[in-house]
Amino acid sequence: MPPQYANRLETSALLLSGLCLMHCLGLPLLLAALPALATVLAVPEAVHFYLVITALPLSLTVLAYGSRQHKSFMPLAVGILGLLFMTAALTEKFHSDEIILTVVGAAGLALAHIKNWKRRSRCLANSGI
Repeated sequence: MPPQYANRLETSALLLSGLCLMHCLGLPLLLAALPALATVLAVPEAVHFYLVITALPLSLTVLAYGSRQHKSFMPLAVGILGLLFMTAALTEKFHSDEIILTVVGAAGLALAHIKNWKRRSRCLANSGI
């Protein structure tokens, strides 16, 4: 995979994690401050499912590619843990902890992508590409 393509995928994954965090933290605060917006900003529950379904293949692809390139599996492990937290938040069993699990998962996933990006960049710089 060309470095530019990997960087684009990593950027997309980071943006998705950021959107998830903004949705989980920012939207409730905004609605608490301005309750009238609740009717205008009603977000269907299925949004959570679609965000996770999009994040799974995108994140796993980029993190696995990075791990093979820089030979460090820590970003991949942290990313998988983050994805597991986000997936668990979708289940009925953990519905009461949905926000906490999603925020922890999205933050962990974002951290994994940042670490992966830095390690890939360092690896590319050392190889002279």
